[in-house]
Amino acid sequence: MAMAVAKPSFEDFIRTCMPLLRIPELEQLMRERVSGIVSELLHFESSADPAQNLKQFLQKDENFLGVLLALTNLSQEKFLRIITAQRFAAQDFGPEWSAPRIYEKIKKDDAFAEQIARLFLEGRDSRLLTEQVADFYLDQLSLPANWSEIIRDQNVIGNIVRKKLAGEYTDQKGAFVERQVSGILDKVQKKFGVTHAHGQVKLVGKEIDHAIPSLEEPYVMVMVSYMETTSSNQTTRANEQQAMYQKIVGENVRYPNNQRVFVNVVDGAGWLARRSDLRKIHEGCHYCLNMQTLDQLEPIVLNHIPKKFFKK
Repeated sequence: MAMAVAKPSFEDFIRTCMPLLRIPELEQLMRERVSGIVSELLHFESSADPAQNLKQFLQKDENFLGVLLALTNLSQEKFLRIITAQRFAAQDFGPEWSAPRIYEKIKKDDAFAEQIARLFLEGRDSRLLTEQVADFYLDQLSLPANWSEIIRDQNVIGNIVRKKLAGEYTDQKGAFVERQVSGILDKVQKKFGVTHAHGQVKLVGKEIDHAIPSLEEPYVMVMVSYMETTSSNQTTRANEQQAMYQKIVGENVRYPNNQRVFVNVVDGAGWLARRSDLRKIHEGCHYCLNMQTLDQLEPIVLNHIPKKFFKK
């Protein structure tokens, strides 16, 4: 049996957290992404007609729409709402379009691309939107008059591109943490034959990131969350996971010979900024790990999985 692992106090757990995780390979990847987009921007050739110029800019590269949004300080989510309002004004009441769908339409439909270009150029003066969208958002939609000059300034545009890629960067970090957890469980499977699965677990009535050894017989259940920004969803997640933990505790009381454990892997400045939610996450589990203590996951699994599931 592996060495027993003790759950640290909340204060000790916080001391080992990593607010802004640094992943060298991700940093290099993002540097290359920024450099590539900046290079494309610098090679963009302007034309005399402002609408035609902006239309061609939007059609040239899928990243350029995000650059325009960053120039206007408008979030992608708010832009999608503005497109929905525009469609409503044209009597199209269908579901909201995704960002990839909008870009595909920009790329293939010249009339639509010009329509989007005019939205940015006209802002609050857009005849299509004045009755559908509040002035506050229309004012924000307006591009700086010298936008085509701004994209020639390498330092300025580099920061704009990084702002545009901020969401992708944090998503990549979350995916990295997920891969680290999966990698440890894959090694356990390779060494000991103990399997793991992702999906709905009947016992807790929720989707589990990693149920070990299976969804049907989960003896160790692992939930993973790395966040660098805050969100109201954190409170929802903390409450849900606390309820899941209570169900497992109740199951252990009813069936003392089948002891199951709930493991939270949680880290990042977003969680540290919401201490009350982080405390719930910490209290609502048998073990609470972060990136610095992730090596404890293997001994936890080996201590709590019945021997019959060890195939090697």
